[in-house]
Amino acid sequence: MSTYCQVRYPGSMFETVMTPETLALRELLAARRDEFQMILDRYGATNPKLFGSVARGTATAGSDIDILVEMDPAEGNVLMRASGLLEETRALFGRDDIDVFPAQLLKRPVSASALAEAVPL
Repeated sequence: MSTYCQVRYPGSMFETVMTPETLALRELLAARRDEFQMILDRYGATNPKLFGSVARGTATAGSDIDILVEMDPAEGNVLMRASGLLEETRALFGRDDIDVFPAQLLKRPVSASALAEAVPL
């Protein structure tokens, strides 16, 4: 069972509670943020947001990382670009449990739920 940590944001009155696993996964993402942005740019993906347990702060040792992105269909086949984006993202972070979803490809109930809990990356 995970324990929770309180996290204070400097200069803010906001405080949130997150599992240590959540903090570790967010630190992993932050450490490679610039390289990840270059991959996003290469595939025409914008507005990356975390959703799922990492966004909620409830990640456990078995949690995956779910990322929602925007992709303009006018820039080419979204499915093909999403496949390349996923492959390069997994290689960058050295993890097979990262999922990258273009918002346009999610079904309505899933996309509404994902957007409701999404936090900017």
